[in-house]
Amino acid sequence: MYPIVRAILLISTTVILISCASGEQSANEIHTAQLPEIELNHLFMLEEPEGIFFERIRFLQTDSKGRIFVADQETNHILVYDETGDFNTTIGREGAGPDEFRAILNMFVDENDQLIIFDMANNRSVFFREVNGSWQPEEFVTIEGTRFGVQTIDKAGNYILRQSRNQMPDPGAYWYVHVLGTGSLQEGLLDDDVVEFREMGYLVRDDGLMNTIPFGRTTLLARGHDGKLYMTWNEDFEVAVYNAKLEPADSVRAAIPNQPITTEERWERLDRLDQFRSLAAEHMPDTKPVAEAMWVDRQQNIWLQTHDSPEYLVLDSNGEPIGSFDLEGERRILHVNGGRIYTLLSDDEGYVLDVYEVRL
Repeated sequence: MYPIVRAILLISTTVILISCASGEQSANEIHTAQLPEIELNHLFMLEEPEGIFFERIRFLQTDSKGRIFVADQETNHILVYDETGDFNTTIGREGAGPDEFRAILNMFVDENDQLIIFDMANNRSVFFREVNGSWQPEEFVTIEGTRFGVQTIDKAGNYILRQSRNQMPDPGAYWYVHVLGTGSLQEGLLDDDVVEFREMGYLVRDDGLMNTIPFGRTTLLARGHDGKLYMTWNEDFEVAVYNAKLEPADSVRAAIPNQPITTEERWERLDRLDQFRSLAAEHMPDTKPVAEAMWVDRQQNIWLQTHDSPEYLVLDSNGEPIGSFDLEGERRILHVNGGRIYTLLSDDEGYVLDVYEVRL
């Protein structure tokens, strides 16, 4: 167990919800409006292949050749595009066979250009490699009796596992607790209870109905291309970096302030959560978290979705700000890599996937 991680990530709900805002602003605080604007150049849109429709897109990844992998959780398959956005093939389908899926919960590409997919319903992480132009399942990781999925892996085959255990939320404010363990392709499971972290805070009524806490805090996780795992509780920005054996490798700090919640925003959220109004009034924090999402690119730059304006912030590997930008409309980032960002726009008409070139 790493006590420092527990101290940061498992602090009590009471402490979590105390605002860290101060009437005085530090001179070195990072405000995105004061940073150089990062220019985006739209390259192309990923089109739906003939006869195939985007139904529930959540994950997108790329490999060293620039190929693009898009996971559709509804159809349980992966769409593969080349670096120019032309559709190549699909991987998988609904089922329990070696190259079939029933519930894709995670997907990433490792340093060896293996596509790794955690299928929660089939209780396994499947490693795919390209063989003579087709993608074949070559390795399976299953921890019997649990739902551990591979979260990250290094070149040597050491991996971090993540498990989301079944939990019964208590009424009030409740955070789900998840577990990270370690293993390797050569030795299997090494430790199934190394680090616990809180994620996804909920308002829970006495009758069991739930809703997310407005502006609630959570643990942000990001995967480095080299197998490192980045973790931070988003009350402030202090990132713990671990190698694939869950050994502390580095830390990154940045003076990113919490943004205030305006009176209008508070009342708008309370009105929206009519059935949870009293719980929301009690447990909504006074400030917004420093970030809603985090990504790490191949150069170890850290990309954040914030509540500041512009919304997106890029830091270097030491936590120094590089620049900021906004995306058009309601688009959000799915993936960053190789001087490109890959974005998703979802609405009643479906999904739009756009690729932009970025020069830092």
